[in-house]
Amino acid sequence: MAEKTTDSPKKYKRSPALNAGIILVFLSIVLLITLAMFTSFDQVTNRFEPGKVDIILEEPHWEPSDAEGIVPNTFLDKDPTIINEEETVNTYVFLEVTVPYDDDPNLIIEKTYQDNANPDNTNLSGAVDYKNTSGAKIPYYKFIATDQEVSTEEYNSENRIKQYYTTDAELYSATQKVNQGWLLLDGYPTEDTSRKTFTYVYAYVFDDNTLKPLIANGRIDIPLFNKIYLLNFREREKSNEVSTAFPDPGRDYSIKIKAYGIQSNFLKSDNQTTTDPAEVWNMLKPVE
Repeated sequence: MAEKTTDSPKKYKRSPALNAGIILVFLSIVLLITLAMFTSFDQVTNRFEPGKVDIILEEPHWEPSDAEGIVPNTFLDKDPTIINEEETVNTYVFLEVTVPYDDDPNLIIEKTYQDNANPDNTNLSGAVDYKNTSGAKIPYYKFIATDQEVSTEEYNSENRIKQYYTTDAELYSATQKVNQGWLLLDGYPTEDTSRKTFTYVYAYVFDDNTLKPLIANGRIDIPLFNKIYLLNFREREKSNEVSTAFPDPGRDYSIKIKAYGIQSNFLKSDNQTTTDPAEVWNMLKPVE
């Protein structure tokens, strides 16, 4: 009788090295889990919207068509002022005005209207002739302020006319009348002899002549001036006796106005600022 046999499962012994490997794998898993429990990540993106200086030069009553064919002895509405369109930044502001002048020694200003009682200004008289005015420099335009009472006679009287014939900067600056709140900076006007222009720079100031900030979304209600007046120059042709023609077809007789603005805060170190017009203009003015 044959003997029955039964196959039993084989048993293997784990080697110490294998056991160590299993333990190491287990420890690694535990370690990774532990690290995951103590590690986190996040980020923040900050979008900055910096403020800026955003000013607009405005002339509410200026009509360009009025200047077409303008003749001497004419008054025109012209009222430059500034708007601050920035919503957050207060701004110090300046206006730069460039005006052509005449320096012809044979320049003639006519004393045209002697009778102010004549409403039509039709009473013409002889011209007042100043031929000994070598070196005289006269702006073609005068600025007229709000409270300035002006008539043509004021500009045609001999005493007033003689004031215009000068090389003294203070005198021909004083004849330009601007509104309260605007200050002509020291050292101005400056002269460009090649273009024959004077350039004036005015700052918007308090009564004590320190700079006044134009607040965000604000507007200066008082313009620099309200009118301009074209002096009474007589038309003349260039000749042996007359050195320059008027009007000269090669010249630009425009008034040029530029507005400048700079933030009013933190204009010096240590979070300080300054209210001195000349100091701030030196920071702001264009480099020549």
